[in-house]
Amino acid sequence: LQDDERTSFAFVGKPEDSSIDEIERSASDLGDLGIESQLLILNGYLTESVCDDPFFEGKRADEQAVIERAREEFDADATATYPLQPGEIAGLDLLADVGGVLYDGKEATVDVGTATDVDADGAAEFDSMADRDAVVDQLTPGDETQYLFFTGKGGVGKSTIASTTATKLAEAGHETLVVTTDPAAHLEDIFGEPVGHEPTSVGQENLDAARIDQEKALAEYREQVLDHVTEMYEDKDDTQIDVDAAIANVEEELESPCAEEMAALEKFVSYFDEDGYDVVVFDTAPTGHTLRLLELPSDWKGFMDLGSLTKGAAPSKGDQYDEVIETMKDPERSTFAFVMYPEYTPMMEAYRAAADLKDQVGIETSLVVANYLLPEEYGDNAFFANRRAQQVQYLEEIRGRFDAPLMLAPLRQDEPIGLDELSAFGEEITGLADVVEADAPEVTPS
Repeated sequence: LQDDERTSFAFVGKPEDSSIDEIERSASDLGDLGIESQLLILNGYLTESVCDDPFFEGKRADEQAVIERAREEFDADATATYPLQPGEIAGLDLLADVGGVLYDGKEATVDVGTATDVDADGAAEFDSMADRDAVVDQLTPGDETQYLFFTGKGGVGKSTIASTTATKLAEAGHETLVVTTDPAAHLEDIFGEPVGHEPTSVGQENLDAARIDQEKALAEYREQVLDHVTEMYEDKDDTQIDVDAAIANVEEELESPCAEEMAALEKFVSYFDEDGYDVVVFDTAPTGHTLRLLELPSDWKGFMDLGSLTKGAAPSKGDQYDEVIETMKDPERSTFAFVMYPEYTPMMEAYRAAADLKDQVGIETSLVVANYLLPEEYGDNAFFANRRAQQVQYLEEIRGRFDAPLMLAPLRQDEPIGLDELSAFGEEITGLADVVEADAPEVTPS
């Protein structure tokens, strides 16, 4: 893999700052391993010819700024772009076009005639497909602490949806904690406030935020396990036990990737013990990482059987993990929401992940969030008519595949940043503002 004569690494992302940030982190990690990245492909930018109103002209300007940033921060000769097409990339003709643009230097073209075969004239309105009351029911806590999990593939907007939902729940008077388990998350940027390893206020009454810091989690976990080992052996009279050797063995095992995963799980579980919250909202890592995290309790015994840990070097956590998993499986206590945008790949990845979540962990999907819906008041041309009709087609398929309420979130010119924008966006997509107004005491003139 380190031999660039035999191996090439290409990163593919959207022309968005968050995508570039994540690619830079990943490229740095590969660089630490002596592996160089040879190509950056930014896929799905808007061409000037299809942007004929201020909304999409603004979107295009933002994308071009990101592309320029990428060319400055990466080797410009190793950066390629491909435009958003009116339909999905499918069929040999479009695949050949992609290859010609990326590798042969051909000029990119956008032809509305290449769109997926959808009925652009008969597209239904998005609003008619939302399950607003059922969404509110899934988000609103009962008598016990409610746990909301937003998961899905990378780049679908999980952090924004989770932060928006948490903001509206706090406004509704619920003591709320939003936690991210995703190393690539950007809650600090979203809230405009520092977000650390422990819950802290982000400037909104009833709202705290936290993120799992992998290094701090591992340090805490190491200290916990080593303290337990020391305590376990220090009072023993068995002279046959080499305490220093036992501790050395445990320290070696704590250098394993499994220990890093268990440390993250340990911190994740700790948020279930946080007192004083009506709702805990989890902004999770991309789907595969989340499934791995939830499978770790069943893998714990395998880790315990290694070397010196066989004799119980690590504190017993099995019962606590089992209790957390049971809480997550309880639909009265926990809501699992898959976030996606209405296209084939994110839909199918979410569908398969939901099946894995049910089969492997016993957790049912109880909410689906369809993000980045094209606003109907902009993009009045054939290109966006095709894109919008395609989205409606996939929304219908999503409703058929998932037995869960559907929350709809529109594409915005800019991601909501700060509490005011999060509140306004949340009022648009969650329905929670209607609950606040309904619960408000009626004021009668004296």
